Order: sequence, then structure tokens, then C-alpha cells
Amino acid sequence: MKYVIDVVDADAASDYAARWRDEVRRLAVDGALRTAELFRVTEPIRDVTYALLSVHGFDSAATIEAVPGSASARIVAVGGVERTVCHLEVALSELTPTLPGHAWLINPFEISEQEIPGVLDMWGRARDHMAASDGFLNARLFRATSPSNKYNLFNVAQWRGAEDFKKSLGDKAYDRHRERSMNYRLHPSLCVQVHGLRFE
Repeated sequence: MKYVIDVVDADAASDYAARWRDEVRRLAVDGALRTAELFRVTEPIRDVTYALLSVHGFDSAATIEAVPGSASARIVAVGGVERTVCHLEVALSELTPTLPGHAWLINPFEISEQEIPGVLDMWGRARDHMAASDGFLNARLFRATSPSNKYNLFNVAQWRGAEDFKKSLGDKAYDRHRERSMNYRLHPSLCVQVHGLRFE
């Protein structure tokens, strides 16, 4: 599958959210869309200017382009939206239905193509700590198909609750990873999943 990820700034969030579900239904009727998720920031962690992030999953890049007007243009194209076409680089565990109290770590990585190998190494080392932590449910790492984007990686991780994530992040064993992450422009936040839709 290929994905379109939108990072939506605070000024555009209200209009984007109001139109999101109708636009998703239109894309689903076309038969191109397989998944659609919308996340709202509840707690910024570091350098967060966005209010929403959406992930739309399509059969393939060709399917994205086949949608009239192109899917990336059809998905609520408004100002204040940074749009990136991605593929799934890594998936840890199966997706779990969102239950009340679940928290999502959303982290767009504002990095260059040259920084990607170092960030993938950092993420790979940190993921073992996170995945072994109590309350971790799953994580997906998306990578931009074109390196000319503002954001070239996106971490989307589901936790049983915000406190579980914070406990893992505050663990002394994580200090080394946190220090290394400060070398990169990361924009992590805790979010709620407003919508999580699947289409057959």
C-alpha cells in the first residue's frame, strides 16, 4: 500500500476536520481508499505547530494518481497542510482497535535525505525499548517516497495510555536515545485518534 499523510497546522485544522469525513467517503466510493485515520494533538511534546495529522492508505501509488484530480488533491486540499506520499517502512505488531484512553504518539521527522540512515538507526535502537515497555501496542514508521519533502519519516505509535508512554520515555534506559534524538528536528506529540476507518 501507499499512503498520503497530511500534517495540518492549527489555523487550517477546523476547516480540514469539518471536511475530512465527506472527502474520505468520496474517495472510498471511488474504490481507491483502503484506510483513513485522523489524529488530533492533545499534548505537544517538542516543537509542535500542527493540530491534526491524517493517514490515508491506498492500494498503490498508481491508484493515488488514478483518482480523478489525483487523490492527494482530493483529500481536503486547503492551505496549512503539508502533504507527503509515503510507503510503510516498518510495522511493529498488528494494529489494535482504538479504545477509550488509548494514546497515539505522532512524530513527523523534519529531516533531509542524508539524515535518514542515522534516524533509522536511532529509531531501530529505541524501538526495542519502547516495544518491550508496558502499555505499548504497535508502531508504524512511514517513509516519504520522494526525499524532497519537508517530512521524510513519520512515526505513528499506539499506546494503552499516555502515562504508559511517559513512563517508558522517562525510563533511564531511554536516556541515550533521547539525547541522540536532540540532533534532529523531530515534532512529537501525544494524540487521540478521532477517526479510524477501513474499507474493503
